[in-house]
Amino acid sequence: MDFALERFQWRERMAQLQAQRVLVVGDLILDHYVHGRTERTSPEAPVPVVVFEHEYAVAGGAANVARNVADFGAQCTCIGIVGNDSAGEQLRELMNKAGIDCQGLLEIPNRPTTIKTRIISQNQQMLRLDKESVVPLDEHAEKCLLENIAAVLPTCNAVILSDYAKGVLTPRVVRETVTLAQKYEIPLLVDPKGRDYARYRGAFALTPNAREAAEASGQETTTEAGILSAAERLWELTQSEWIVITRGALGVALCAHGKPPYFVPTLAREVFDVTGAGDTFIAFLALGVAAGLEMVNACVLANAAAGIVVGKVGAATVRPEELLAVLSPNSVNRKLVAENDLRELGNRLRRAGKRIVFTNGCFDFLHAGHVALLHEAKRLGDILVVGINTDEAITRLKGAPRPILKQADRERLLSAIEAVDYIVVFGDDTPHKLLQALRPDVLVKGRNYSREQVEGYEIVESYGGQVVLLDTLEAISTRDLIERHGSAKNKRSRH
Repeated sequence: MDFALERFQWRERMAQLQAQRVLVVGDLILDHYVHGRTERTSPEAPVPVVVFEHEYAVAGGAANVARNVADFGAQCTCIGIVGNDSAGEQLRELMNKAGIDCQGLLEIPNRPTTIKTRIISQNQQMLRLDKESVVPLDEHAEKCLLENIAAVLPTCNAVILSDYAKGVLTPRVVRETVTLAQKYEIPLLVDPKGRDYARYRGAFALTPNAREAAEASGQETTTEAGILSAAERLWELTQSEWIVITRGALGVALCAHGKPPYFVPTLAREVFDVTGAGDTFIAFLALGVAAGLEMVNACVLANAAAGIVVGKVGAATVRPEELLAVLSPNSVNRKLVAENDLRELGNRLRRAGKRIVFTNGCFDFLHAGHVALLHEAKRLGDILVVGINTDEAITRLKGAPRPILKQADRERLLSAIEAVDYIVVFGDDTPHKLLQALRPDVLVKGRNYSREQVEGYEIVESYGGQVVLLDTLEAISTRDLIERHGSAKNKRSRH
C-alpha cells in the first residue's frame, strides 16, 4: 500500500469527489451551545454562575456527518428520526438549509429529539445537559426506516452508518442495510459505538478511534503490535474489508486482514477543538471510496479533512479550497485564507481564546527587516495574520516595475516564515475590508509610520483594538534596497 502524496493529483479529484451521492443513516442530534461569562460563585451552592451572552445550534451526530458531505458540495441524503417537538423542527430546518435531503426522516411522537446543550464560559465547557431517549426503535419504526433506506440506497455511491447509541441503528436496521448495500455492491462504512461489533458484520469498513477499538477488541492500541491484534480481533467479529483506527494526533492506522497496519500521519496544524472530527473523517473517507480512490488515499483525504476541523471551534466542516491547500504538497497555500473567510476565521479564533495580530504590506522584496518585524509582531499575540497586496495593486500603488517579486513567490516566502500563521491576499488599496472582517486585537506596522498614517487604525481602535508601531531593523525599507540595488547596477554598467 505504497503511495506518494506528492504525485497524487488532488486538484483534479475535487470535482470527482463533489459528484458523489452519499447516504447517511444514524442518530440525529441537535447540538446546542450556550455561551456566557462567569464572574462569581452562586450563594446557593458551590457552583459558578454563568451569565447568558448568546446561543446557537448546529446539526450534530449523523446530521453532522451529512452536513460535512453537503457543505463540501456533494449530494447527501440523511435518514434518521426526530421527535414531534421544536428541537426536531429546528434540526430539520438546519439540515434543509445545509442542502441535505431530509425526506427520509421519521417523526416519532412521544420520543424527544436528542439535544446536547453545552454551557460554555471563557472558552471552557462548564456543563453538558443531554435530553434523549436511547430506547431502540420498535418494529413499526424499524420497518418504516428500512423502507426509506431501500428507496434511496440503490441511487447512492456510498453508505455511512453513524452510530451514537441513541436507538436508531438497531441490529435489524444494521443487518438489513448491510445486506442491501452488499446486494447493490455499494461500500458501507460504519462509525461504531459500544462493544458489540459483531452486529456490523459485512460492512466494507469500520472507523473506531483507538479507545473504542481497544474496548471492543480487548487489546491495547498504543503500539503497532497492539493495533494489529485489535484489528485482527475486529476482523473476526465483522469480516470487514478494512479496519481504520483513528489515533488523534498520531494519525490513522489503516488495517487490512493479514497485513501490517499502514500508518497515515496527521496533517493538523493546531488543535482548537476535536468536536466532530470523527464525523468529518468518515464523511470524507466515504467520499473518497465512492469516488474510486485507493483506500490509502481515501484515508489521506479523510485525515486531512479531520485535521482541518480540529483547527476550528465547534462541529465544523471543510471546503474544497481548504482541503486542497493542505493536500497540495507544492502549495504554500496551507497558510492561505480567502478574504471571504476572514470573518469566520476571526470568530473561531476568538472563541478559542486566541489573541489575533494583523499586519499588511506589499512584501514585494522580502528582506531581513520584514522577517524581524513579523517575528516581533507574533510576540504580541497568539495568531499572526498577514495581508499582502496583489501584483496589480502593487503596480497601481508603487508604479512599475514593482512588484519585484510576483504574488506566488511572495506567498511562498511568507509561508516559510514560522511566525506567520495565515496569509490573505487583497486587491484593494487599503486593508479596511480585511480589518472589518477579521477584527484583530492588534494592528502592527513599522515605526516609519505614524499612528494616523496606519491604514485602518480607526477601525481597530473603534472596537477596542490596539495599534502598535514596531522598530524596523536598521531602518531597512524596500524602497531603499531597490534604489541601492539600482545605483550599484548603474555603477557596474559604467565600468
